[in-house]
Amino acid sequence: MVYEFGPNEQCLRRCRAVVPVILQAADEVTSRGVRVLVEHQEVVQPLMGWWQFTNRTARALVSLYEQGYTVEAAPLMRNLMGHAYAMNWMADNGAPAVVALSAYWNDHRRKLAKNVDETWNLPEPVAVVPAEPLTFADGESERIHGKLLGELKNFDNLVKAYGTADVYPVYRHQSAYSHTTGATADAFLIVDGGMLKFTSEPKGGAADITAERLWIPVALLQAAAAISPLLVGNPMKPTIDRAMQDLGLPHTLLNLRRVTPL
Repeated sequence: MVYEFGPNEQCLRRCRAVVPVILQAADEVTSRGVRVLVEHQEVVQPLMGWWQFTNRTARALVSLYEQGYTVEAAPLMRNLMGHAYAMNWMADNGAPAVVALSAYWNDHRRKLAKNVDETWNLPEPVAVVPAEPLTFADGESERIHGKLLGELKNFDNLVKAYGTADVYPVYRHQSAYSHTTGATADAFLIVDGGMLKFTSEPKGGAADITAERLWIPVALLQAAAAISPLLVGNPMKPTIDRAMQDLGLPHTLLNLRRVTPL
C-alpha cells in the first residue's frame, strides 16, 4: 500500500499519532523558557500568546472529536485555521503587523466598553484605552497599515494575500456552524418520506469531519513554523521536520509568504 496524505484511514491514524507529539514538543519548549533576539521581541509577544491559543484549541478539538462531537467543534476548527494563518502573517509582516493588531484590538475594546456603558447602567463607566490617532512616517506607511488592518479583519483578504484563496471556502463552511444559521439546525433534521424528523446526533458523523481532523496537525505545524525561527535555536524545527516527513506533507504548506505586495 502506498501512503498518501488525504482523507483515508491510514492518514487519519498518522495524524492522530503526530498531533500529541507536536503538542508535547511545544510544551517542552515553553516549559524551559524561551530566548528571543532583541529584534524579534515585539513580534514574538503576540505570537507567543497566539501559539498557546492554537495548541490548546487543538487539544480541545481532539478531545471533542474523540468524544463523538463533529459540527459542534467547527467553531474551534475555524479558530485554529485562522490563528495559524495570522501567526504567519504576523511573522511575515513584523512590526507593522503588531501595530495593526494593537489598533484593531483597541478599537474592539472601545466599542465593547461603549456597548456596556449604553446598556448595563453601571455606576461608573468602563475604563478603556483612549482613542489616539496613529502617526505614520509617511503616506506609504499609512497605506500599508490600512492594508494590513484589512487582512487582519477579513480572513478572505488574508488568504488571498498569501496565494491560498482556496482555503477560504473551508473557513466559510465552518463559519456557518460558528453563527446562528440554518446549518446548525439542518445538522439535526431529516426529511423521510415527506415527514420531518430530528436526530439527537448530527448527520454524517465522523465521516464528515475526517478532512478537518487531518488539518489539525497541518495548522499546528504552520503555527510552530511561524514562531520557532524567531526563538533562539529554532527549537521546534526537529519536530516540524519529522512530522512533515511522517505525514508526507510538502514543505510549501509551511512556507506561507505574501504573493501580493504590501
